[in-house]
Amino acid sequence: MASAPAPAPARAAPTLPVEILEDIFRRLHEAADLARASAVCSSFRRAACDRGFLRRFRSLHPPPVLGVLAFENPGVLLHAKPPHRSAPAARALAQAADFSFSFVPRAPNYGNRVWRVWDALDGRVLLSMNRYRNTALEDLVVCDPLHRRYVQIPPTPGELVPSNRCHDDVDFEPFLAPALKEEEMHELSFRVICNVRSSYKVVTLVFSSVTANWRGATSISFLPDRLVDNPRSLVRYYVRGCFYWTCASVKHMLLLDPREMKLTLVKLPHIELPRFNHKLPVIVDAGEDKLGVVTVGYMNNTLDLYCKTWWNSDDGMEDWQHKIIPLPELGYEWYIKGAADSYLLLKVIRKGSEIPKQVFYILEVKTLSFERLHVSVSDMGFGPPRFFASFPPPLSLPTI
Repeated sequence: MASAPAPAPARAAPTLPVEILEDIFRRLHEAADLARASAVCSSFRRAACDRGFLRRFRSLHPPPVLGVLAFENPGVLLHAKPPHRSAPAARALAQAADFSFSFVPRAPNYGNRVWRVWDALDGRVLLSMNRYRNTALEDLVVCDPLHRRYVQIPPTPGELVPSNRCHDDVDFEPFLAPALKEEEMHELSFRVICNVRSSYKVVTLVFSSVTANWRGATSISFLPDRLVDNPRSLVRYYVRGCFYWTCASVKHMLLLDPREMKLTLVKLPHIELPRFNHKLPVIVDAGEDKLGVVTVGYMNNTLDLYCKTWWNSDDGMEDWQHKIIPLPELGYEWYIKGAADSYLLLKVIRKGSEIPKQVFYILEVKTLSFERLHVSVSDMGFGPPRFFASFPPPLSLPTI
């Protein structure tokens, strides 16, 4: 009896050149798609996790917002749960990173004080144990919670801070900024900016991780016109590489371009706000190269979006265009808790109930996509929350 023919040897799966893989991966729309592709096989993973490729991918696709860090609640990344589209990546980040910041050493004289999140940008977090702004923050730390690295920032030199101040009349506003273009050759470089704000003036100081020094950068005075009544009441927003400040009582916003380190005032659109309105206008990326100003609508069931293209003209801007964004739940009181780039963090309180029910949403202004955050009010705490944007592991490179 003839024996059965031997099976043909299995053919090895064809391997695509790395250049072609990278060209395919670069065309993916989101980091989550790249993360799923990297899990297919070892060759895909090597191509997707290559440092040079990830830098190029990041320049085309900014990292997604994966959660929110509360000012006074370290140890927790408040992230979306399923069916939120970013839930898998956010869960992977929350499990891999240390948001309790246990790897950052504590000075023995700080007792039971905890780290507070003052800012977050590009995968880095700015920490201080100080709760208030009316004293110079001498314990600033910049850290990378995913790779558990940190850099201690030296105190601001006394000669750079205005000497004719009293502590009741000035506050300190530290925040993170990207490195200058000429510093980008140092792959892990970053900057910390600190605004020293009095009742009539802002003085801006800059720390560079490349030089490891503070320097005076720029300043602006609001006398005699008083276009900004009280600079200490300004609230900061970061949009497309620039910083903006607004408050409820002025018709101008303050703009800082961190590349040129120049402070300028830009006129806001005319916004009809109810008297004693405490809901500040916020600045967002409205998409299509447009800058947006968002407020809660007069009847509290819409958001008013004013947007325009930024031009290199004498007046700096074209006319504002007004759009109305309907809110998904009627009969609720809406508040804007925070904003960064094209994202808004919205707090919703049910009106007329003895025990107010509060829920949180993230709105992406570009796509008008509402996603509910399943977090408690106690988790969110007090103080300004900070969006944390990052590629999910293993696609996230060290930032320090």
